[in-house]
Amino acid sequence: MEVELEDVERQLRSAKGVPSADKLIRYLRLVRELHVRDSNTVARYGNILLRHYKSHLSEEELWVVHEQVAVAALDSHALQFAASVIKALVRRFPDSVRAKRLQGMYFEAAGDYSRAEEAYKDMLVAEPGNEMVHKRMVALERSRGNTEGAITALRKYLDIFANDKDAWEEMAELYLEVLNYRQAAFCYEELLMHNPANSNFHVRYADILYTIGGPTNCKTARSYYAKAIELTAGGSLRALFGVLACSAHINEKVALQDARSRAQIELPEVATQALLRIYKQHAPDKLPFVEPILAKLGGGTV
Repeated sequence: MEVELEDVERQLRSAKGVPSADKLIRYLRLVRELHVRDSNTVARYGNILLRHYKSHLSEEELWVVHEQVAVAALDSHALQFAASVIKALVRRFPDSVRAKRLQGMYFEAAGDYSRAEEAYKDMLVAEPGNEMVHKRMVALERSRGNTEGAITALRKYLDIFANDKDAWEEMAELYLEVLNYRQAAFCYEELLMHNPANSNFHVRYADILYTIGGPTNCKTARSYYAKAIELTAGGSLRALFGVLACSAHINEKVALQDARSRAQIELPEVATQALLRIYKQHAPDKLPFVEPILAKLGGGTV
């Protein structure tokens, strides 16, 4: 299907005059099925299709195309065109939540945040569990630059859709923006429960614990960096540097006969050697800068 999409798009670009209806219809169908985001192209070809070939579409597909093209036009900031498409949808489906949501998105794109908020709130009164409208409320607050408002809106969303991993990740980033590291850490704990094999979640959680600081947090962060190293077979530079940074902040005397403790003692040396191998192989010109850093973090010479 991806090859077919490229082929159809190539034919549309090379067409002389108005492209054929079947090519335009096929292009928009493929974009929908493959979830491709190419808003400018969708808006352009959708405009041609709706102006010249409405009669070639079934009743159902006609309005699906209207919705697809309206979103693309808003994304491309072609507001006048978007308004005309949305008006047609609202006239045809005056009670449709999807059409009303597009109206709210138009107000957002036009910078009329108060009207957008009013529209979304009305929809949530009628349909409190509408996932897309809740997401629009989060996007609206982010457009306003209101991070605290976005956090509040996203909390309401997660109260209903607690299994949305992308939402937990966005919430963590919002908390980091306002320097609320403990709440950001909680979000990554949720993400790790959803996907314990994701090395990036281990690294991000460890980063946050290291930033909070303190011996306990540094020890825990070191464990999560070590797990990320294991999951990536030693390929995560960030985790390798993280192990060294945490170890440099942990001052403890450990009995060498304790196998677990011995592993903790050996970990900085293992990480140092792994980093040296990676830099020697992929960026040897950086070694003169990296070696002093590794020596300082590792507490010895490299």
